[in-house]
Amino acid sequence: MNRPFPSSSNDFALKAAPLLLLVGDVPLPDAVALRCRIARSDGSGRLAARPDAAIVRAGAVEQPDLALLASADCQDLPVIVIADAESADQAGALMAFAVAGFLPPDFADSELDALLKPLLEPGRLEVSDTSRPLDPRLEAIRQEVERMTAAIAAMARGSDMLEAPPVSAARIRAHIKARRLRETFFPAGLFADPAWDILLDLGAARREGRQVSVSSLCIAAAVPTTTALRWIKTMVDSGMLIRRPDTVDGRRAFIELAPATSDRLDQCLEATFNLPGL
Repeated sequence: MNRPFPSSSNDFALKAAPLLLLVGDVPLPDAVALRCRIARSDGSGRLAARPDAAIVRAGAVEQPDLALLASADCQDLPVIVIADAESADQAGALMAFAVAGFLPPDFADSELDALLKPLLEPGRLEVSDTSRPLDPRLEAIRQEVERMTAAIAAMARGSDMLEAPPVSAARIRAHIKARRLRETFFPAGLFADPAWDILLDLGAARREGRQVSVSSLCIAAAVPTTTALRWIKTMVDSGMLIRRPDTVDGRRAFIELAPATSDRLDQCLEATFNLPGL
């Protein structure tokens, strides 16, 4: 729940300062602690005052923490999640809340400041608003998939494309392996394309009848964990992916393709893998 945190001598002097709810022994920089107060429980399992934001160390999250974040005290509360590869699944479960950003455990003070600043100022942005415009990079992916599908379909009219081998999980896995093989010849960062790697892994998993955890998908994205988490959240918020809680362990979540995304991906892969001349 709301674990003890060293109180600042400024707690009582800064009555108008923003309140932060800290979950999991969060290492709060001194510069931030001096500007903020820590939300305290009133002894009844409720918070004595509603915090302005929460900072959560994903690896330390327990069921009572999730219950508190889901309570009326914390409804629509902006949440900053500290996560690494080992705690990616717990970070995925926290995506059920209004996540404002992700940080690695060794985050710099400036990184936390950059996330907190818009949340603690009057008139802050509502991070839980999923109606905001789609990330331009995701919109570009959608447009490219539609363009490629239409162009190749036109090329294939009247051809024997219907006799081409189906796109199987094995073919997708071979394509993923080929993508990783490039990194033995060129710098890995040169080919970073997490959205496409995420779609490929989920497309293969759907054909295999396998559920994909957030941690597994972060590995498939082939980028740092916090970068992968940001992409997963963006794609879930945009409706491209669906996040489903683990019914056995509420601290985990699974990710799958939305039906429309699955259809587009199938069309794109069939057009790409069966392109005449390849």
